[in-house]
Amino acid sequence: MTKKAIERRNFLKLLGTGIGSLLTLPHYANAFEYPAAIDRDRFKIGKPQWILHNDGTFDLVAGRISLQNCRPTIDGQSIFVRNTFMGDSPKGKRIIYELDRGFVMLDLKVNSGSISIGAELSGMPRAPYWFCPLGEATVNGVKHFFKQGQGFGGPTGLYEFQKPSQEEFGNELGEQAWSYDSYLTTGLISAENDSLVVGTFEHNDFVQKSSLYNRPHRRGLVDRYPDVESIFFETGFVTERIPLKDDFIKLPDIYIYYGNKPYETLQHLAWNISENLDARKDSKTSYHWDSFNEFQHDFDHEKLTKLLTSLESMDPEILLDTILINDGYAIHGDWLDTNDKWPKGLEPAARDIFQRRYRAGIWVAPFMVSEESKVFKRHKDWLIRDKEGIPIPEWNFKEGTHYALDGSHPEVKRYIQKVFRTFRKMGFTFYKTEFMDWGHKPSVGIERYDKTKTSVQIFTEILNIIREEIGAGSFWLSGTSPYAPMIGYVDAMRIANSINCEWEQNGVGNMLQESYNCQYFNNVFWQNDPDVISLRNMNCNLTNTEKTSLAYWSGILGGVVSISDRFSTLTDEQLETWRLLLPHERPQSATLPYWGQDKTCKVALRRYRSPKAWGLLIFNDTEETVTENFVFSEINEESSNWVYEWTLGESMGLGNLSEITVTLQKHESKLFYLSDGNDSPAEDLSISGIRLKKVYRKQDT
Repeated sequence: MTKKAIERRNFLKLLGTGIGSLLTLPHYANAFEYPAAIDRDRFKIGKPQWILHNDGTFDLVAGRISLQNCRPTIDGQSIFVRNTFMGDSPKGKRIIYELDRGFVMLDLKVNSGSISIGAELSGMPRAPYWFCPLGEATVNGVKHFFKQGQGFGGPTGLYEFQKPSQEEFGNELGEQAWSYDSYLTTGLISAENDSLVVGTFEHNDFVQKSSLYNRPHRRGLVDRYPDVESIFFETGFVTERIPLKDDFIKLPDIYIYYGNKPYETLQHLAWNISENLDARKDSKTSYHWDSFNEFQHDFDHEKLTKLLTSLESMDPEILLDTILINDGYAIHGDWLDTNDKWPKGLEPAARDIFQRRYRAGIWVAPFMVSEESKVFKRHKDWLIRDKEGIPIPEWNFKEGTHYALDGSHPEVKRYIQKVFRTFRKMGFTFYKTEFMDWGHKPSVGIERYDKTKTSVQIFTEILNIIREEIGAGSFWLSGTSPYAPMIGYVDAMRIANSINCEWEQNGVGNMLQESYNCQYFNNVFWQNDPDVISLRNMNCNLTNTEKTSLAYWSGILGGVVSISDRFSTLTDEQLETWRLLLPHERPQSATLPYWGQDKTCKVALRRYRSPKAWGLLIFNDTEETVTENFVFSEINEESSNWVYEWTLGESMGLGNLSEITVTLQKHESKLFYLSDGNDSPAEDLSISGIRLKKVYRKQDT
């Protein structure tokens, strides 16, 4: 132990008045009463409990779910304990583990509506790489788990545990072990929908991660039969072996909520995270045009002028908020040195957009540097390097090999500050940042200028710079980003891979999976952006059915709605579809009534307030024809509704129904209007519930 390490007696004195007299084992058993039965028809938060054992392990019990024999782990292994002390803390119970070198202290807290676990490490000159205050927990009573991807592209979803197989592997060794990581939020769900969700409210210093893994065994000749298999859970922080000031570190509390409905329990945790991080969830919903998907890198000032001119001739007008100039205006890294497509620079372009009453948007990848850029050629010391000091290639584009800037370098910070300050002075008030994950690399195994900080601490310093320079009133949309540290900085987040006007599993498939499973935090952390919709006939391999289904899906969810098509090439019907996707200014989200249930089609419900009604989208995203029955009491809690099959702009009444059976071809969707009274949808009603005639009349005045 170092000289600065806190001696045991002094350490115990610093623990606070709540601990009282610490006792050696045995000490404490049942911590709190078992939660009472809860009403399964309405969402309710229950009361989990901590149970402490004499050997220093503890259990977490929530209804039918339990995590047993929990213990702290360091770098994947149980801590080696010389002595264990237990006692009271201000909000629950406290356990102190004396190690060969240092101490670990856990606070098992009981809060209003949740429980939490806090941890402090002392007597250690460096943090471990990975610390779990709750580790090696045996999982019981869990049928499904919810895995949240670290960011853009996921994978995110509700999964069942893999079952051991009877497979005979012959002369080859078979792989039966698995491990899955989840970030930001994690859920454990019983067969009866008891839901235990886990996450922290603080994301500015460390990556918070939970893992589920198994320990399989096999028996019999040639390993023929699966034997006893246990499933384990751990949750904690990647602390990246940073040096510790005064040999001490206090980690954020990890919060645990227990509810009777999985989706609602996840959203409850998300709202609490959102409130604690001051998420920018009230920004006006973005409805914008993006140059990239149709023009790729070939957009220029001349094409911008043609776009703006064509928009002026539209009648009725296109109510866009923003015109976004995407990638292709400069060599990556030299963001302020425009190429010959923009001979007068970007300031005249921003002015042209603003003069047409649109917000001017610009695409930037702040950590990205091409080997062809001036920044790369002049400032190789700005790059993230390996242990031999050699810059690490990040990606090979057609423009050449690309590298990542080291966000901890003071000159890099000043350069990024200059880029965004200059764009703001030009008149840009909408920013789309991409490849943000390049600046979020774990600090272990690479060389950075500052070796005292975690990757998250360095990353959030850059986020602070960007938000300060673009101003509180600018709209910030980010893509290819980790989620957790971006909360409180961005207004919108790309959540999935690009569609690229084709129906492919890695494109549309990923978008549908992520937009469905990340809907619980849409308009909670930010506005979710599922990628641009495509309505055009040119250079597009989607069928008309697929284009309509994807447009309706994007529109009904209640997040970002964007397009890349040239409006001058769209038919009147396609233009009308785009207009009828106009979102509310104030963010409003669809609900997913069958999330986590055994339905083949995806179902999204949007509530309209005046008159009381709902928009219901049923979407068959499979490769087969599907026939399914839907009961309205399960969808909007109404015993019956007046039902209209609704094509935006027209409708057909189906009567007063309590349920409906729908047959959909592959990739087909049907939109329904559910009315409390026998009222059909107005012809100018948008999918978000806006009456367009009122909007246009307001624009005219």
